[in-house]
Amino acid sequence: MKKKLHLAFAYDSSSVFLNQNSACKDSNPQQKQDFISHQTFTPNADEIGIRADIFLAKTLQISRSQVEKLCANKQILLNGSPLNKLGIFLKAQDILILQEIAKPLSDSANSQTFEIPILYQDEELLILNKPAGLIVHRANAQDEQYTLVDWLRQKKFSLSNLGDSYRAGIVHRLDKGTSGAIVIAKTNFAHEHLKSQLQSRQMGRYYLCVIDQALKESQMVDSPLIRHSKNRLKYTTANKNNPNAKSAKTAFFKISSAQNEKLHYELIGAKLFSGRTHQIRAHLSSLNRHILGDYFYGYSGDSHFNGFLEDRILLHSHLLYLNHPKNGKILHFYAPLFKDMQDFLKTYFSLESYQDSSNNLLFPLENLYHSAFFMDSIV
Repeated sequence: MKKKLHLAFAYDSSSVFLNQNSACKDSNPQQKQDFISHQTFTPNADEIGIRADIFLAKTLQISRSQVEKLCANKQILLNGSPLNKLGIFLKAQDILILQEIAKPLSDSANSQTFEIPILYQDEELLILNKPAGLIVHRANAQDEQYTLVDWLRQKKFSLSNLGDSYRAGIVHRLDKGTSGAIVIAKTNFAHEHLKSQLQSRQMGRYYLCVIDQALKESQMVDSPLIRHSKNRLKYTTANKNNPNAKSAKTAFFKISSAQNEKLHYELIGAKLFSGRTHQIRAHLSSLNRHILGDYFYGYSGDSHFNGFLEDRILLHSHLLYLNHPKNGKILHFYAPLFKDMQDFLKTYFSLESYQDSSNNLLFPLENLYHSAFFMDSIV
């Protein structure tokens, strides 16, 4: 029997992309910076001899232009002194320190004038189209970054309170550089119900991403993930017998190749069967494939991408589906691409068949997934 679907669209494709130069910019750049905390890094054996800016970009998950801005703000220290030469090659005993700038939450909140597109809401839940560059929740009391939770509170949404105060309403998360559909629980009842759906796979997500090398074929990656032994912020695949690894499964399916044959870009879809941190990024890295902009997991950069987009990775949560906590109806929510990613795709790919009547790109990811893996049962 065919499932009854509720489709939600919100085609406000204007860019709400955040970066250090826009919503989070210091309102008084001439004011002396106060540093409240720091992170310390040293190169591993296989990182000795690489440029400092390349090392920092990969370690901090940011672009080299962002590293340059941090250095200009005197936030990067090399062996106790400000790093002035980005091209310096790292030695074995070098110590790099990132100094965090103190930003009172109230001042940060007042500077946030952007709006986040609402795809759907009722008394139980809220579905948003999160922009890239916005962190979902803070990690601790010392973390002063403006977050999605701060925005929700600023807008006075009702939020569940089952977890700690930093994660009010948060059922699942998206990485800072990832955009797209995210569900927020307004009540504790909805939160518990949605968490249960995540565990039972009744709730699911499909992503769009652009990678630097085409896949040989659509494929399923069923490999557990574990924290990287040399970089605790990163994840890597592990043997299934490893007791510390967590099961993770992702389906990757081909959609379109770049028009220019000299470019090896490919637009692919990804379906999650689990929700591990950095899952799509780590699984692609295990295939020696990297999302454009994802320097942290091995993307090396090129002039086409660097000249077109900055400070984000081309990963977007395009489709989210779930059962409504109260009435049990199956709901499907498509999160439109933001202007930056949509313009990039229209520039480098031929995707006219995926445009709607308003020329917005919309990809039937469920159908594309089924056609790639179950040719005889396309829905």
